[in-house]
Amino acid sequence: MKSGLTITTDNAESVLESLRQLSGMDVLVGIPDGPKREDAPLTNAELGYLQSTGATIEIDGAVVTLPPRPFLDMGIEDSLPRTTVHLKAAAEATMEGKTDAAMRELESAGQIARDASKAVIGSGDRLTPLSDKTIANRRAAKPPIPGDKPLYARGFLLRSITYVVRKK
Repeated sequence: MKSGLTITTDNAESVLESLRQLSGMDVLVGIPDGPKREDAPLTNAELGYLQSTGATIEIDGAVVTLPPRPFLDMGIEDSLPRTTVHLKAAAEATMEGKTDAAMRELESAGQIARDASKAVIGSGDRLTPLSDKTIANRRAAKPPIPGDKPLYARGFLLRSITYVVRKK
């Protein structure tokens, strides 16, 4: 018995190829490791990790406890409704065999999550406030650092937040 189904286009091969490519991809948001900063003995990636998770460290001979300020986690969580739309669109494009469209959607998801993480630092209102000692140190810096937003002194950490779409 005939089913009445007529195949006009067989794109199974392109769909399978798109699935292979997309399943091997990651969208990562964070701070890449790089050279040590001129104003600190650590890289932005190391500083971002310590600030995000909290730590007890020695600065200029004094022991300092940094409270956790999980700016990346907060930003990624904030962006979930928007990034999910793009991740779903990437999956749909993949199922249609449209690898380039799927990659554009993954790029969009990364950009949105990156920008949301930067916005957490930019607003500063949800992060543990700076201590009085840190504010005093900022004012005594040469040149003085205005403002009292956590994680934002001169903007180096903020500008280092990025994303990448890469093979696993």
